[in-house]
Amino acid sequence: MTVDLRSDIVARPTAAMIEAMVAAAGAPPGFDLREDPTVARLERLAAETVGKEDALFCPTCMMANQIAIHLHCRSGENFVTEASSHVLTSEAAAAASLTGAMPRLVEGALGAASVEAAIQAGDALRSRTAMVLLENTHVSSGGRVLPYQEMQAIAEVARRHGLAVHLDGARLFNAATALGRSGAELAATATTVAFNLNKALGAPLGALLAGSAEHIAEATRIRQMFGGGWRPAGIPAAAGIVALEQGIPRLADDHDNARRLAEGLTVLPGLALDPADVESNIVMVDIARDGLDASTLASRIAAHDVLVMPYGPRRLRCCTHHDITADGIARALAAFAAALEE
Repeated sequence: MTVDLRSDIVARPTAAMIEAMVAAAGAPPGFDLREDPTVARLERLAAETVGKEDALFCPTCMMANQIAIHLHCRSGENFVTEASSHVLTSEAAAAASLTGAMPRLVEGALGAASVEAAIQAGDALRSRTAMVLLENTHVSSGGRVLPYQEMQAIAEVARRHGLAVHLDGARLFNAATALGRSGAELAATATTVAFNLNKALGAPLGALLAGSAEHIAEATRIRQMFGGGWRPAGIPAAAGIVALEQGIPRLADDHDNARRLAEGLTVLPGLALDPADVESNIVMVDIARDGLDASTLASRIAAHDVLVMPYGPRRLRCCTHHDITADGIARALAAFAAALEE
């Protein structure tokens, strides 16, 4: 079987998820936007898991993020975020298109001081800052984790300025696992939080947006406006319930496998990486050999039934998930070694 390290979104649903989806397929669906009983159960569980009043089931975490931006920003306002945040690098300028909100960019990792410096009060010449957007874990940096104390400090800055905080927690529970804290503790630093059910947790699809009851009531309208009012959605919701109940405790295994992979790759000639940079389930591998690019090396590795993702001209990304076992890590290391020898 192919070892697929391109992303954790490729993980297959577990046997328990498949069983739950089959059962949900035979249950009576709901008609109204929030009537489906399986969806309602997932949303209650999600809200409880992250310590918020309510949660809304969305097709993707990108949509959940964009709903949050629309909740907190008016057209012409700006939000503070990292220049390499997912909402900027991978969401097709949706904030500008759907809300008319402008990003206020901070280079490097967000911190309380850099957020404070970026906030604009707004006047006749400048847009007003309405929100701070955090991302944890941070995908472009290789799954690096924003420390809990820094999240708290940023939240305090936002509160002093009367700003909302949205947490793009696509891999929220990876961050919580790495920090030794609960998802609810991390979510408490934010007004709203979005998290994936497929990334890391292994469900086939779906994400949640959680926040106050008032925010989620308005988010339901915005989701419909953005074309995300899916129904009936009980079948994917059933897998999401299993993902939340069973997927979080095993994330430490993915982190261990990622570190094991990084440690094995460091001894191979032609690669450059530091295992200390691996904080969750993502490993970034830089190519240090002249004349070898990421696409070429990825193709050579694929010939050995191991898939990795080019992440720039001379960088590869590997992402562990519940389908990746110790044997899979061993096969990946052997594939890298063979490809580098070719």
